[in-house]
Amino acid sequence: MSIATKIGVMQGRLSPRPKDRLQAFPVETWEPEFAAAKELGLDAIEWIFEAPAASENPIVWQSGRQAIIDAQAEHAVGVDSVCADYFMLRQLGGVSASERRANARVLELLVGWTAEIGACRILLPLLEQAAPGVGEKRSQIIESINSVLPALERHQIVLGLEMEIPGGAYAEFVSGFESPYVRAYYDTGNSGAQGLDIAEDIKPLLPLLEAVHVKDRLVGGQSVPLGRGDANLPGFLVSLGQADVSVPFTLQHYFETDPKYDALRALNYVRLELGRADREAA
Repeated sequence: MSIATKIGVMQGRLSPRPKDRLQAFPVETWEPEFAAAKELGLDAIEWIFEAPAASENPIVWQSGRQAIIDAQAEHAVGVDSVCADYFMLRQLGGVSASERRANARVLELLVGWTAEIGACRILLPLLEQAAPGVGEKRSQIIESINSVLPALERHQIVLGLEMEIPGGAYAEFVSGFESPYVRAYYDTGNSGAQGLDIAEDIKPLLPLLEAVHVKDRLVGGQSVPLGRGDANLPGFLVSLGQADVSVPFTLQHYFETDPKYDALRALNYVRLELGRADREAA
C-alpha cells in the first residue's frame, strides 16, 4: 500500500510568486495551473479561498464553479480540497457575535460550493491569530464549527483542522467534536517549526488524519526547500507506513522564481522519500 493516495499541490505554487507573500489565490493564472499540474504528473490542486479578493474567486459564483469543474475534466487534475484561508482574517472566534455568525455563514456556504466542484474536504487553518488558544475564543471557535456540522454531514464534506500544537493536544481538540466530518489536516513544516519531532508527533493523530501538507521549515523560522529544514519528513513517512495509514498529500513547498522547477523538485523529493518509507514499512 502506498502511503500517499494522491500527491497534489497548493494553488498558486505553479504561478509566479506574489510580492511579499508565499501564498495567495492566483486570480489571473488559476486556469493555466491545471495544465502545468498535469504536465508535472500531479494528481490534484488544493483550491485557495481567502478574504482578499474573495469576490474575484470563481468558487463564489455559479459560472466560476462550472469553470473549475470544466478545468478538472479537461486536464484530468482534480480539486479534492479547498484551503479556507479566508478564516485567518475573518475569524470564527475572538470577534463580535455578529461577526462570528457572518463568518460561520460563509463557511457554511463554502461547504456547499466545495461539494459542487467535486471536492471532498475543506482545510480550516487554526493558526497564528486564528488559533483557538484557551478560554472564550476557543469556546467560540468550537461553537462556530459545531454550527456548520449539519452542512458538512449533508454534503459529506470533511473539515480538516490545521493546528500548530503538539499531537496529543491536537488530537484531543479534533476528537472533541465527535464527528467523522471533523478531522486533522497535518502540516509537516508548521509542526516541525514548533520544534516537534513530526515522526512522533503524528502518532496520536493517525486515527484522525485526513490529509497532509508537505512543507519544510526551520525551527522558529521560515519555509525552506524540502529536506533543508528541521521537519523530520523521512521519519514522518515511516511512521505513516508502519501504521498502514494512507492519505492524500499536498505540496506546500517553498518556491522562488521558477514555479514549475520548484514544484518538480519538491515532487521528486517526496516520491523518493515515499519509496524509501514504503520499503522500510514493508
